[in-house]
Amino acid sequence: MWQRLLWCVGSIVLLLGCSSTGKIPPPSPILCSILSLESRAGMKAGEAESVTDMFSSALQNTGRFTVVERNKLNAVLQEQGFQATQEGEDAVKAGKILSVRKMFSGSIGMLGKKYVVNLKMIDVESSRVEYAHIWTYDDDLENIGEKFLPKLVQEFIKSLDGTLKK
Repeated sequence: MWQRLLWCVGSIVLLLGCSSTGKIPPPSPILCSILSLESRAGMKAGEAESVTDMFSSALQNTGRFTVVERNKLNAVLQEQGFQATQEGEDAVKAGKILSVRKMFSGSIGMLGKKYVVNLKMIDVESSRVEYAHIWTYDDDLENIGEKFLPKLVQEFIKSLDGTLKK
């Protein structure tokens, strides 16, 4: 009798444990940091900073990234005597201090009548560029945060998910 009762209880526990709602839990947000985009031809430094801020917000708003404030990154760079260069060696060291997994760096400038955005996603642990791409944008700069950056961020997410063909 006890064996039959244990078998029934075990079966119920097994069935309940195996039941699923069919939903896969979302991945944990990736802690990341963003270096200020370098301004290139036709771009003012302040404009590049504004685009960097919009890119940071677009990343954060996906729920896939938790962005460390640039002020915190800059404080670590300064405290350690590092330089915030786009080559990123010192920035990657600072990223390790901040325990971020990914860093973003790049530039924005004008080429003819188009904005050219060059972005890289760097794995902090390996210092390897995991994804790099150059995008062009031909609308007003005021619209870049609404019309362009969310699409660009989705490409980074696809690269993380392995669904983006290189």
